[in-house]
Amino acid sequence: MSQDIESYEHKLATSIRAFRKSRGLSQADLALKAGLDRKTINRIENGHYSPTMSNFFSISQALEVDPQDLLASKCL
Repeated sequence: MSQDIESYEHKLATSIRAFRKSRGLSQADLALKAGLDRKTINRIENGHYSPTMSNFFSISQALEVDPQDLLASKCL
């Protein structure tokens, strides 16, 4: 089960990075739009930190993507 969670966390991180890059945003840009620290975005994208629900929704809103679409991304 732990491996499944880690796999989904990795896929979510990949999805966040892909959406960010597709919108031409740097990590700093996304952090500013989401109201988070750039280091937090970096840690999420690199799999060192699993976003809280609040952070997840802030990121999806900043990326202007429905949270379900972020989870259902082709990256997942």
